[in-house]
Amino acid sequence: MIIRACLALCVPLVALACHDEAAKLPAPGPVASASAKTPASTFGRPIEAGETLSLVDIAKSPAQYKGKVIATQGTVTRVCQERGCWMAIKDDSGTATVRMHGHGFFVPTTSAGKHARVEGTVVLMKDGHECDEAEALDAKLELDATGVELM
Repeated sequence: MIIRACLALCVPLVALACHDEAAKLPAPGPVASASAKTPASTFGRPIEAGETLSLVDIAKSPAQYKGKVIATQGTVTRVCQERGCWMAIKDDSGTATVRMHGHGFFVPTTSAGKHARVEGTVVLMKDGHECDEAEALDAKLELDATGVELM
């Protein structure tokens, strides 16, 4: 009898509390259109560089970009199948090997074929990889990535 009386009092109170909480929620915003480009997945730090350089622009004068943080993009052609600690990207003008800075993050090993936007530091000299496989075919550039967006 006491349980039934408690339930009779508690159920309306819970419903009222839920209604009050729902009233405090902000109204839903506009729905993004299907054409809006948002990254499907982000790894590492968010990309903050404004301008995106093509791989060919960087390869024309790599010394100008050595040690500088840049953003570039391309299609992922290869990925380290061990952990995703490096990948190769390609655009219409060239290729680059991209390693994840300090193994602080990894990309999925299934990333090949996806479009990637990468922010990182241009590295001119090979400084020893844990993964010898990281040498992308015909890659002229190496980037030490701090952030990767896969779309």
